[in-house]
Amino acid sequence: MDTPFRKIGSDKLLSGKIEESIELAIRRRDYKAGEKLPTEGQLCDLFGVSRTVVREALRKLSARGLVVIKQGSGAYVNELSSESAIDSINLFLELTDDGSLIFDIIRARQLFEPEIAGLAALNRTVAELEELAENLEALKASPPEDIDGQTIIDIRFHSLIASATHNNVVALLMRPIFDNMPKVKRSIYAKNNLGYLTHDISKVLKFHEEIFEAIKKADPREASHAMLAHLKATEKNFKDSLE
Repeated sequence: MDTPFRKIGSDKLLSGKIEESIELAIRRRDYKAGEKLPTEGQLCDLFGVSRTVVREALRKLSARGLVVIKQGSGAYVNELSSESAIDSINLFLELTDDGSLIFDIIRARQLFEPEIAGLAALNRTVAELEELAENLEALKASPPEDIDGQTIIDIRFHSLIASATHNNVVALLMRPIFDNMPKVKRSIYAKNNLGYLTHDISKVLKFHEEIFEAIKKADPREASHAMLAHLKATEKNFKDSLE
């Protein structure tokens, strides 16, 4: 049987070595998306190990989303999608309860989003400008105490700008960051009273309006500067919330 798999030694946890070998075969496209892997018995013979070891390796690959195990049928190479990649990153960000991660998210946004806003200023369409304008009106009309509603509107604003770049990779990479913006908002607002929130919402609206006007004027430099100022203010708010 022609196969990329060979018997392995015992200098490392066997299931881990088998996991690595199967993953490498998938990455090399020896087995393509949707294709069935050798049976458990065949893998046992190829690697020279027990079924328990093979099953553990397949279980790990399944947990990582590389392999799908179908009861009574066998193991198949998973047909990965952008959604599955985003879900994995989201799970990590959601389960990491660390204040430094909030800073990392904010600072990552400071690196990426000013450039994104600049590119959006060059590539946006009339229809996208109309969507951004509607988003601003929705934020203006939102009740001051409705933090969750404002967060949804806020995420939508930044997502629209990413989409306006017309770069699919940009939109894909920013999705996990935008999906975790509620976590950042909760951290910032946890200790603040309603008066502070009302004041902060007005500042957010002002920043959004400045970003929108720069994008509308097709001015990438101004759009980039306005976005960076907005995100610097977000960082300051988070630092203030820790005091």
